[in-house]
This record gives sequence, C-alpha cells and structure tokens, in this order.
Amino acid sequence: MSMKGLLKDFFTPLPRSLAPPPAVSPPTCPNCNDMPVLPNPATGGQFDYCSRTCATQAKNISSNQRQGQSGTLCEQCKRRQKFKAGTNVYRYCGRTCARLAANSRLSQAMTSPVNPLSPTYPASPWLASPGRTCRIHWCTGSVFVHHDGTPGDYCTMTHKKWGEHGCISCRAAPGSGASILCQSCYDNELRRAPAIVQVPVDHNRYKSVESQFKKSWRQGTPCPEVQAVYKVVVTEESQKRYKLYLDGVEARRNFAAKSKSRGNENRRWHGTVRKCKLGDPGNTTFCADAGCFLCSILKTSFNMAVSTQGWFGRGIYTSSTSSNSNGYSRNQGVSSDLKALLLNKVVVGNGKKLTQIDTTIVGPPAGYDSVLAEAAPGGSLIHDELIVYSNDAARPSYLVMYKSL
Repeated sequence: MSMKGLLKDFFTPLPRSLAPPPAVSPPTCPNCNDMPVLPNPATGGQFDYCSRTCATQAKNISSNQRQGQSGTLCEQCKRRQKFKAGTNVYRYCGRTCARLAANSRLSQAMTSPVNPLSPTYPASPWLASPGRTCRIHWCTGSVFVHHDGTPGDYCTMTHKKWGEHGCISCRAAPGSGASILCQSCYDNELRRAPAIVQVPVDHNRYKSVESQFKKSWRQGTPCPEVQAVYKVVVTEESQKRYKLYLDGVEARRNFAAKSKSRGNENRRWHGTVRKCKLGDPGNTTFCADAGCFLCSILKTSFNMAVSTQGWFGRGIYTSSTSSNSNGYSRNQGVSSDLKALLLNKVVVGNGKKLTQIDTTIVGPPAGYDSVLAEAAPGGSLIHDELIVYSNDAARPSYLVMYKSL
C-alpha cells in the first residue's frame, strides 16, 4: 500500500455515532468541600484548593498550637477547628459558623410540631434560670463562655439580640416599631385583646420596668422584689381613642417642639384592688368579678364613672412613686404572696401644680390638661399625684407583680 493510503487510514475520522469522551470535572476543594479547585495555567494541571483563603486555612489547621485553634473540629462545618482564646474553647470555628448553627436551630424549631412562632406556644418559664443552655426558651444550645470562664446567657449574639430586644412572644423576630411584639405576634394578641403577655426576665423592657419600680420606691421599708412583668395589650378601638386624645393635646401644646414626648406622655403607677390570682405564676386570664378593679381596668381601661372622690376631685389618679401606689394595691378575698401594680401611659399635657388639697376640682383648670399634686414644704401633701379627668388620657401598659411586704 502506498504511503498516501496509510496516512488516509490513520486519519480516518471516527464514526458520527461515537460520542466524545465525557468531560472530567475538577475535584472539589478539600477544605471547604464546596467549590471546585482552581486550574493551574503554569502547569496545565490544578491547584490543591479553590482559593488562597482555603489554602491558608488548610495550612493553619495542620498546626494545633496556633492561637485560635483548639485541635477539635467545629460543630457546624466539621472541617475547621473550634476557635480558642486562652483556655476557652468555643463550639464553632468563627462567627459565620455560629450564625449558621443558630439559623439552623431556628429553622428546625419553626418546622417542628411545636412552632415557636405560633400564638399558642407556651410563654417563657416563670423566672427560670438560664443554667448552661441558651435563655431563648426554645433553644437548647450551650451558652457562650466569656474569656474569664464565666458563662453568658445566650449561645450566640443573634440570640442575645432576640432575647434582649426582640419580640417577647416568639423571641425569634425583631419588635415592630416601638412595640416589643413582632408584627405577627402583635396581630395574634390583638385578635384576642384585651390580654397580657409575660415579658421575659432577660428582656431590656423587663429591666426598664423593674428599674423604674425600684428607683421610685421611696417608702422607709425595703423595696420588694419584682417577680414578673406583663405587657398589656388593649383593644384596637381603645388604642385609637387614646391616640386621638394624645394627638389633640399635642396639637394644642406642641410638646415635640420643646424636645418632650408627644402630649407630654409619661409612665405612672396605679395601685388598685385585685380579687383574683391574675399575674400569679400561670394565671393570665381575667376574672368576671366586677369588684376586681384590676381586671376591669385591664379589660376596659380607666373609667371616670366608677372612680372615687379623691383629694383633687373625681379623676384618674396615678403617681411617679411606686411606693405611694403600693398603698392602694390590695388583695381582697384571695390568698397570694404577690401584689400588683399597673404602670400606665398617661397624657400629662400641661399640668397645673398644686400643693394644697382641693376636693372641689371637677376637671383640669382652664389652660391645663391635668393636675400635678406635689409634696412641698408648707403643703398638705405627703406624696405626689398626677390626676387626669378623661377616660382616654391614660392606658394600662404593664402589669407588675412583686412580693407582698
């Protein structure tokens, strides 16, 4: 055969039915187990890792003596070593894995038979100690350990934010605006309003209310310990009436221009009669006794028609002093070692200061929205009082339960 024939046979194309060999995918990076390794143009081959970051991490992992490496693997990625600071070894290699682990626990909790976002999910335990697990009541993660070896309250910074500043009901979402309930939980509570929702002891709002209770206790006896705080959820109609009154006062007085709260709104205490165990551990249902003024106020707010005649006429009396309001808080026909106070939002407006008792007053003096009764030398008052003369000038905001003296 001629040379031309040999070459023709040698270069004969493959049949069309024969498929080309399959492309070989580059191997996966052995550090992240996610991205393919990079090609190496210099050699025509491949690098060992997908990036310089993974190459550096893999190199560092080989040395257990390096600061920040514990010698045991991260509980999330199972590849990099747990972060180490001094003698403290953390559960994860860094913040990214800690965040991923927290999100994974949240996802599992949300898809579990008991949904923490459901309005029927049980409230946080009564003054429960966080122990060694996260204070988020549906989380079982181990708490963060500080550099000095003391345990924290939460497993991650995400849960710390939820616990201290987020929704008090689901504890898995931020509050809505100034509310301490997320929009979903707020809508659920509003549908069953009036209602009370327990505020977790580690929440910043609990601490705020507790601090006001203690700082405003000026009686000679020691200040009793706060045992529980409940957020009061009033009906939508009640909220609208209060807002309408506040807007009216603000329109007349323009407190916002004076760097004050709109309507000169303040938080003030009110003590009254309790004839049931509302507020005791596990008791959040209002009673039907008309003589239980605590439940009546929580259900329908304050009512001038049933208010008693006081030193400054018939009105709604509150005080900036918790010890003063404690004198009006009474348990009747019920055995309990706890007492109740209401912390209320009150539209003070332009208050008329008085130091002498005047029982003839039937409303705020002309040009004023309230009466500020103050204890002063030469006056007839021992404690301060704030008196408003409209049902819509005040709304209960928190129910505070404390040890009876």
